[in-house]
Amino acid sequence: MTIAHDAFDRHVEERLPAWLEELAAFCRIPSEASNREALGEAAAWIADRLRRLGARVEVLEREGAASLVIGEIGEGRTLLAVQHYDVQPAEPLELWTSPPYAPQVRDGRFYARGANDNKGELLARIWAVEAYVATVGALPCRLRFLVEGEEEGGGANLGLYLDANPWIREADAALIEGGDIDVDGRPRITSGVRGMASLQLSVRTLAYDAHSSMAMLVPNAAVRMAQALATLWDDEGLPAVAGLDEGVTAPTDAQLAVLATVPESDTDGLLEVYGVERFLGGRSGRAALRALTFEPTLNVQGLWSGYTGPGGNTITPAEAHARLDIRLVPDQQPEAMERAVRAHLDAHGFGDVAVSVFDYQYPAWWTPPGHPLVQAAIRVSEAVLGQPVVQQLSGPGTAPMSVICAAHDLPTTSLGGTDDEGRAHAPDEGIRLDYLAAAVRMTGRFVDEFAAIP
Repeated sequence: MTIAHDAFDRHVEERLPAWLEELAAFCRIPSEASNREALGEAAAWIADRLRRLGARVEVLEREGAASLVIGEIGEGRTLLAVQHYDVQPAEPLELWTSPPYAPQVRDGRFYARGANDNKGELLARIWAVEAYVATVGALPCRLRFLVEGEEEGGGANLGLYLDANPWIREADAALIEGGDIDVDGRPRITSGVRGMASLQLSVRTLAYDAHSSMAMLVPNAAVRMAQALATLWDDEGLPAVAGLDEGVTAPTDAQLAVLATVPESDTDGLLEVYGVERFLGGRSGRAALRALTFEPTLNVQGLWSGYTGPGGNTITPAEAHARLDIRLVPDQQPEAMERAVRAHLDAHGFGDVAVSVFDYQYPAWWTPPGHPLVQAAIRVSEAVLGQPVVQQLSGPGTAPMSVICAAHDLPTTSLGGTDDEGRAHAPDEGIRLDYLAAAVRMTGRFVDEFAAIP
């Protein structure tokens, strides 16, 4: 049985206003890592929504961990829909046009924290199943929703949940949490995600914060941290840490062939989106695409020391901290990144700067670009949007696909409707209404394609 496209698409159009009310209700829940009550509320909300879909639902719990929600519907070959209900912190609140947890539709976009990452894409998957059942009938495959609550917080509990419930990993393929559309309206299909190593640097220079009148005599921890950080990048802003490329493998001919089809504008168009005149190192066009695909990153995600509250507090800080994240490519291991940063600091005279692991620690997970699963995603995306696909080997972001897929070597692909102006993780996060509907239509067609893969 295959989708009756006209009936399915009409159903999506008719139901979208009511579905947006659902998305608004879901996005009103401030399910940030620091809000345990809201995480529990969001888990209960999505478990109830999956039950109303007709799914068989299990809510798994571990002490001190956010709940893992599993919802399964249909029979046959199994497709894992990897999703999450937690969101990034909404601060700084003053940069939002409308409050992050008071959803609002403006100029064809739905705005709220989680609108695209990942509550919008999660509900698009659910709505697609609902539309399929309403217009076609029973699903031609088994769809297993895996909805975690620590994706944005980098918790280690997902692997523990899956180790204790190995049946969850027993599948034939997996969908990455969402997908996207480029600045020219072309669907992007990625067949993998980068890995991640997250590190915290800390330094103490004094027994306690000193009066700032002592700044000519005693070492300032903020200055010491700044000096250490300055050694990690060269004058062009590119990583200067020896060993950061440990494990990187040379691209295959098939990978290079895919990269050659990506329009240079797919990356260069981001200059305008981000409001910058040039990329680091002066890279552009093909060089920028290659770097974005095949090179690990080195990023400061946070830096703090001393006093930054209202008014003044004239101290010389005793301690300073910084958090780094390093996006990995195959076949790198997170542990090697910690060793490389430690060795770099030691070699540059910063043995007093401590290095510790926190948050995400995942290897990358890539699927060969010619895999039938990836080709199915390409076909349905082109059919819905009427534009040729821009195929990418990996998204620039990270998801725990290796934790989920490695045990059974599951192929994976993206599919969805976020775009470069969606501002995931930033103020004014949003999703285009027409792209949200397109994500539903893509997913509905994809279940047929997946069921037919030999």
